[in-house]
Amino acid sequence: MATPVEAAPRLKITLSNQEWPPYMGQELPYDGILSRLVKEAFARGGVDVAFRYYPNNRTLQSARNGQVDGSFGWAPTAERKRDLLYTLPVLSARMVFFQRKERPLAWSRWSELKGARVGITVGNFYSDDFDAQVKNGTLTVDNAPDDLINLRKLIAGRIDLFPIDQEVGKYLIAHHFSPAQGAVLEAQNKTFWAAPLHVVIWRKHARGPELVERFNRGLKALQDSGDFERLLQETREACLQPRSVAP
Repeated sequence: MATPVEAAPRLKITLSNQEWPPYMGQELPYDGILSRLVKEAFARGGVDVAFRYYPNNRTLQSARNGQVDGSFGWAPTAERKRDLLYTLPVLSARMVFFQRKERPLAWSRWSELKGARVGITVGNFYSDDFDAQVKNGTLTVDNAPDDLINLRKLIAGRIDLFPIDQEVGKYLIAHHFSPAQGAVLEAQNKTFWAAPLHVVIWRKHARGPELVERFNRGLKALQDSGDFERLLQETREACLQPRSVAP
């Protein structure tokens, strides 16, 4: 009689997490959209995940030096790959322009935005292409210290466009502005830059390649079942429910 093949043992890992709503966040439903999808994909690959929260500037470093098993929400770079193994991408951050509904600015080439007032947040990166348009004078930018100030300037008509990740922009509007204020704004359909968001595992981890394989397998199962899109939409809606509105 043949001996049954033993199932692979269930594993437990800790991933670093951070505050980046609605993708990630300790106070968000399910720890945020991306957190939930990562946890569910790992679960289908036989891996139970716990999160450990860090300040933004330490989140990735904690995975690169082995303080935790890995992290997530990171785009690949040659430098990061020296210390980290990458899974398949879970989602892509999509950079779009928000605009006033009453004054939409359709465009297909950067040159068509010449003369538009574009708000940017100091310290944020909007793509190499965007930076090139600023340097050559095609885009006229107006700096502000944070995203909320830029959204207020957009509502007031002091700028024409504000670039921000689509999910983040919708979250900030839902949580920091009244419905009447939020109704003034809309996201353009055009994505001018997309950054893939991956799970990363410490390269020196004894089971690193296995964890990557388990995650990729679980992610495919989640997608093939239709649960990926269902959980994405369900969690997005839960995160967009405003808990309070600033005066």
